[in-house]
Parts: sequence; structure tokens; C-alpha cells
Amino acid sequence: MMKETYYNLIDEKVYESELNNGLKLFIIPKNGFQKTFVTYTTQFGSLDNKFKPHGSDTYVTVPDGVAHFLEHKLFENEEEDLFTAFAEDNAQVNAFTTFDRTSYLFSATDNVERNIKRLLTMVETPYFTEETVEKEKGIIEEEIKMYQEQPGYKLMFNTLKAMYEKHPIRVDIAGSVESIYNITKDDLYLCYETFYHPSNMVLIVVGDVDPERISQVVADHEDKRNKVNQPQIEKASLDEKNEVNEFNITESMKLQSPRLMLGFKNKPLKDIPDEAFVKRDLEMTLYYEMVFGEETDFYQSLLNQDLIDETFGYQFVLEPTYSFSVITSATQYPDKLKALLLDELEKSQGKLKDEDAFNLLKKQFIGEFISGLNSPEYIANQYTKLYFEGVSLFDLLEIVESITLESVNQTAQTCLNLTQVVDSRLEMK
Repeated sequence: MMKETYYNLIDEKVYESELNNGLKLFIIPKNGFQKTFVTYTTQFGSLDNKFKPHGSDTYVTVPDGVAHFLEHKLFENEEEDLFTAFAEDNAQVNAFTTFDRTSYLFSATDNVERNIKRLLTMVETPYFTEETVEKEKGIIEEEIKMYQEQPGYKLMFNTLKAMYEKHPIRVDIAGSVESIYNITKDDLYLCYETFYHPSNMVLIVVGDVDPERISQVVADHEDKRNKVNQPQIEKASLDEKNEVNEFNITESMKLQSPRLMLGFKNKPLKDIPDEAFVKRDLEMTLYYEMVFGEETDFYQSLLNQDLIDETFGYQFVLEPTYSFSVITSATQYPDKLKALLLDELEKSQGKLKDEDAFNLLKKQFIGEFISGLNSPEYIANQYTKLYFEGVSLFDLLEIVESITLESVNQTAQTCLNLTQVVDSRLEMK
């Protein structure tokens, strides 16, 4: 039985159901849209390397990079090239792995039901042999080396390594060259059987579809698997000290310009409602926009002094077991830029006063959010992310409306620790 929820503020409907085997299904009809976007996601990412398999009382630890390795392997099929098969049915297929999830997805202009069944079958029928696993290691090794040559990627993971002493977020999502060569076929099957159970997964369909019909297609497919709902997977707690691991980290590589990243390590928030979690995240995003956004005098001043370029950016991350902010740019004057950034944060933390600028920023955010609802891809990916955080994407508007300049100031005091900052640099060879 599908539950229907109508969001009056944005005129959107969501149909949701939980299948007998525990799979969560969300269907968001978008009448008149040419493209349908589908994501099939497991709550299994690079952080999940220590857990109790179903039916076991003992924790097991698997090598770094298993989640990403599995993502690669599930595209392997003895009978057909899956990329070609999807393309022949007017669909483009892809996948990605993050710290906390792995998503398989396609966009299609036709043959939606057939493509949904193909995606489900692909993810649900693993095929690993020792030979194919060994072959894949060379491919992933090259991918890891390619990422390591990208300055932004290199700088980010250097910063995370300096910030965190033990937390697995300090490790590349794909693992290291050393760790992937320790992955075995048995590791892959163990992680697959644990995390790719339907009760740990969510399927989201966004497009001009008939919810009843899609629901029936998925239910009929899933019923044939004879899987039963499983309890939540027990993962090892991720303990980490509040202080940064190293205050400075520098590496040399071939660059057109040196790069600076400041990383601020914050204590993760605990024991607050899911909605408050998302609200804090949004408040910090608005805070950084008010301090460093392109409309600010401060940003223009940095630009005019040639202290930053188009690589300038900032990000706040808040998750159950970790939280941090980063500010970065290519710059010829890293010491001067660092001093100005820290000074501006010191002056603004908890002290923002421009109500007009804040209200304008909120309106812009709401406008961008409404605009995003014209993209099935945006809806499916964001709905998945927020679902695992315990919030509906379509509740975001009400959460944003509840944010005030005062609440932004309060959150900036709570979620930004200016004493725990990493100075991370890439110097020119």
C-alpha cells in the first residue's frame, strides 16, 4: 500500500511504500517531463569498514575502498555490456560512491520500466571471481593515481588527514593503492550480503510515470527474490579526538599556482533531531555566504588584491560522526590570505547584523531550490541524501523559512571552532 503525501507549498506529490523485503520505494511524478531519473542506493560508503555481518556478534574489518570497489564490480555481467544495453533502451547509466552511500542511477527518455528492471537486476546479481577481482585492482589503481594528480582532490584529503587522527574520513573514498590490493572476493561478497540487502536500500523514481504501475513492477520484481526484512546493521562507533591531528601540512606538486586550504575541525553534534541537523547545515551555508559570498565587499577586496581567483570556495559539512569547514583558493600570497580569512571569521562569528542581506540570501536560496525542482536528477539525488539524514527534500522549504539571522549567529558560534584549524598547502615543484 502506497502512502501519498502532498506538499502544498511547492505543489509536489510523493508516493512511498516499504516492500515486504524492506526496500523503501519513493515515486515522485513529474507530469510532462521528458526525462525520468532513477536512483538505487545502499547506505554503504567508504566509512563503513567495520561492522557486524547479519547473524554475527563479532565485528569484522575490511580493507579501505571496498564500497567503491563493489560499485565497479556490479557493472560486470557475463552476458552483456550493461552500458550498451541501457544505451540501446535510450538510457544513460552511472554510479558513485561517497563517504556514506553508493548510488546506481540512470536517466531515460523511453523504456522506463525495462530500464528499472535492468538496474535492479544489475545491482542484485553480483558476479565476482578471483580473476576478475584481481583484474579490477589495476583499473582502480590507475583511478586512484589519477585523482591524486588533481590539486583540489589532493588538497582536500591532505586537509582531512591533518584534521583527523583515526576517523576513516581521512582516507580516500577509493582507498589506497595498498588497501585495494588487500581486497578479496570474499570481502566483496561479505559487504554485498550485509549492505546490499533491500532493507538497507532505497529506490527513487522521478519523472512522468504512473506511480501505481511503477510500484507494481518493482514489487513483482522484488517478490521473486524471497528476501525478508533485516534489522539495522550494527557499525562500529567512530571515535575521534576534538583536536586536529596536525596544524600544518604541505606538499609539492606540479601546479600553475600555489594553493591554500584552511580546515576547521568541529565537534559533531549529538542527540539532536534530524531536522535540527539539516537546519544547522543550512545555517552554516548561509553564514559562509554572508561572510565570503561573491556579493560581499570582503570577497571583492580579495579579488581586487589578486589574493584569490575562480578556485576560491568554502564548504561546511555536518554528519553524525564528523563535522568540519574548509575554505580554499589558489593564491600567490597564502600567508596574507590566511591572515585575512581568519580575521574576517573572528569579526563575523556570531556577530552578523545585516538583516536585508540575510533576507535577500534566503530568497535566493529558496529561488534556487524551487528551480532545482525542475530537474529530476536534482530531486532524486537530494531526496536520497536527505532521506538517509531523516528528512524529506520537500520539507526543506519550511526548514529554510524557520531560519533567522539570530539562529545563523548562534549556529556559527556552535559549529565553527577557530582554535582547531589546519593550514594545508600545495606548493609548486
